[in-house]
Amino acid sequence: MPSPRKISLRHVSENDLPLLCQLAASAETRGEFESGLLRSPQAMRKRFAEDGFSSDAAERLLVCDESGAVIGSVSHFLAHRYATARELGWSIHEPSLRGRGYGSAAVQALVDYLFLNLPINRLACSMAPGNLASRRVAEKAGFQYEGFLRGVVFMNGAYQDGDLLGMVRADWEARRNQAASADRLV
Repeated sequence: MPSPRKISLRHVSENDLPLLCQLAASAETRGEFESGLLRSPQAMRKRFAEDGFSSDAAERLLVCDESGAVIGSVSHFLAHRYATARELGWSIHEPSLRGRGYGSAAVQALVDYLFLNLPINRLACSMAPGNLASRRVAEKAGFQYEGFLRGVVFMNGAYQDGDLLGMVRADWEARRNQAASADRLV
């Protein structure tokens, strides 16, 4: 088994805006399961000026590789207005870096960040039933399949179904305790 990728998460800075504007206005780097909806550079700059992509409702963090280069992003947002549950999303921007463990490392880092820093009990993510790569990323981070969502998102001109995966704090704590016990045995 390959060793986990070394990544770091950080907030968006003003210096990142040209890259984010380029990605938001380009369909070339998006995978088949990502929305084709394009965002204007003005909309991206406006959002950054409002809250730096970080608020109580939603936060976008950049994924940096071992050298500090931005290779992707992760996000979390309120899953329901009436709960503290968060839904997660992720993307590795450069297609040639996908499938190399960066997504798995980024999602695990985001899960740890959220449970260590926010008083939440539940995380969730949903993906197209055919998106096996994202499903593997979620399962590696400890998410479990919870159900099928019919017509949950409008994308590429049609309503798309989704698989729902979830995790509660007790699941995360059990995994961390198990990993700590395994580390002590080594």
